[in-house]
Amino acid sequence: WTVAAITPGPNFFITVHTAVDSNSKRSLSTVAGIITGTFIWAVSGYLGISLLFKTVPVLYYSLKIIGGLYLLFVGLKLIVGKKQSVKRNQKNHHSSMDCFRLGLLTNLLNPKTAAFITSLFAATIPPHSTISLGVSCVIVICLISALWYFLVATLFSFDIAKRAYENHKRKIEKDILIEDLISDF
Repeated sequence: WTVAAITPGPNFFITVHTAVDSNSKRSLSTVAGIITGTFIWAVSGYLGISLLFKTVPVLYYSLKIIGGLYLLFVGLKLIVGKKQSVKRNQKNHHSSMDCFRLGLLTNLLNPKTAAFITSLFAATIPPHSTISLGVSCVIVICLISALWYFLVATLFSFDIAKRAYENHKRKIEKDILIEDLISDF
């Protein structure tokens, strides 16, 4: 799970974007949303949602389409919002709840997260394992995600990181957005 968590994708991008464009409280709210989504996927994975996705593939493909459209919407909103923000020369000011919701929806509608977590449980947890093993796995997955995204949010909240990101953000945001949209479809 560590490799999946640290691989840049929508959760990473949203965390960085919020940390750079806002304050640490809002970026940590985004992280809390991502962790809540991770918890939901981990519990679902443990309870056997991968079996449901295999039995009814249209559910998985629907999630991929809805998730891809959502990520496209968020990416376009960020691009358009940036252009408008530059015109007005001001930052976006969203509430902590908006940031939490953004993190949660980005995580829940990310088909890669769904596929990876459910596959991870299906491939590694024996069918007749104890509940304590499943609970331990959910806790470890959430802890790894929390530590990683907390670190990312904290690092990108520093002024030096914000300046470096601002100097290269156009290329970074374009590359990440295009990569994720292509791989999701």
